[in-house]
Amino acid sequence: MQPNLKQLSLTDIYTDLDEYFHQDKPKLIKLFDQYIDLSELIPRSFINHYYAPTGHPRDYKLSSMLTALIIKMILSIPDISLLINILNLSSELKTLCGFSRVPNASQFSRLKMDFEDDFLVFFNNLVEITEPICKRLSPDLAAILVADTTGIEGYVKENNPKAFDSVMRNTRKFSKNIPNFNAHSYACSQMPKESLSNKDIKLSYINGHYCYSSKVAFVTNGLGIIRHIDFYNTDNSINIADAKSGAEHKDNYDSKSLIPVLNNFFSYHPNFKYKYFLGDAGFDAIQNYKFLFKDHDIIPIIPLNPRGTKNIGKPKISDNGIPTCPKDDSLQMKFDGSSKEKGRPLRLKWLCPESKRTTRKGKKAYILSCENPCTTSPCGRIHYTNVNDNYRLNTIIPRGSDKWIHLYKIRTIIERTNFMVKFPMGVGYTKLRNTVSLKVEVILAAITQQIVILIADKLNKKSHLLSIKSLIA
Repeated sequence: MQPNLKQLSLTDIYTDLDEYFHQDKPKLIKLFDQYIDLSELIPRSFINHYYAPTGHPRDYKLSSMLTALIIKMILSIPDISLLINILNLSSELKTLCGFSRVPNASQFSRLKMDFEDDFLVFFNNLVEITEPICKRLSPDLAAILVADTTGIEGYVKENNPKAFDSVMRNTRKFSKNIPNFNAHSYACSQMPKESLSNKDIKLSYINGHYCYSSKVAFVTNGLGIIRHIDFYNTDNSINIADAKSGAEHKDNYDSKSLIPVLNNFFSYHPNFKYKYFLGDAGFDAIQNYKFLFKDHDIIPIIPLNPRGTKNIGKPKISDNGIPTCPKDDSLQMKFDGSSKEKGRPLRLKWLCPESKRTTRKGKKAYILSCENPCTTSPCGRIHYTNVNDNYRLNTIIPRGSDKWIHLYKIRTIIERTNFMVKFPMGVGYTKLRNTVSLKVEVILAAITQQIVILIADKLNKKSHLLSIKSLIA
């Protein structure tokens, strides 16, 4: 696993804390002890709720319990029983947590079960604290919003990787001579749609394979720092058996989940502003573009998905939504800026593919090299598209342009964040099947990432922020 973690690092950023994480984890624990006082970070509502049922001091302080759970994440400990054993063996860690004796597993479990909402409030409080740090580090990357969906596999008997593959192979075998037979839909219909032990753990297509998982959506900024976690899974109309493939099912889920996820995000942080949104082709839906650009003034950077381009209007429009030459569909017109005149909607200007903009005597001019122009204009054919006519095709930053490509490359940061939560944090190795416990594990991973940002910021060295490859990459 170690070589994979090294491949996912951010270049030349946070090198010292990275070394602490991979080679000297006790040093990172010492930094946590030195710079972080959880009692100052825990929301008052969480404290009041924790102590309210008893009316007297509990056996274990809330800050002690949370410190133990955060150490579990930092040390990549996959389950509570192993954490308890380590605390019993390490007097230093036990002292750091403030334990005179170590709690048992049921006490950690009840903490998660009884205070799920408080964990989320704690995380959102940390997001508010770390947002100015992100802006100081990189205003440009902090102004970018990135979203992606994944799933946390539950510890259920249905998660045998051979089960679905066996059904799929047999289905393809007997249906190879049946025309127009959808083997994927039939195979899905033969599998249970949800786990017998937990109905919230459903048949899903995650990271290229079928499994039973609890859906989760991550929203990060361009630095890969988690800004929001959402467990949107209430739309039961998205049936995996209705799709032609697992990838198509994931696209359907992504396209329908974005608006409710971001609505929840902005309800928690109404003052947060962003310039760009980056998402993969799964988010390619007209309502998403309208929601982002018109409702929130955010420029969407989303590639077109072939499933939604059947009526794109060829040969007038290319697969990227760019107008083409009237005489040659293979030639895309050139983007020449945008204009918003008084009383008119925002328009994008497109030039003839054979026209080149230049400057003559300090003034803008055009050189047309087309041998058979379709207009008498010296600059060639000019075409305008209104963004409001089709938010999906007439994007403010044209697909395929240098700026669009540069911005879209940043999107991969969220894939690394997904990896960080599942593996270095140990959530992917969990042996939990309870919905609330799974959710709290994910929230704890995000809380730990915010804590690391606070540690790096208090080191007062800008080059240290985002150092931990597996936590921040």
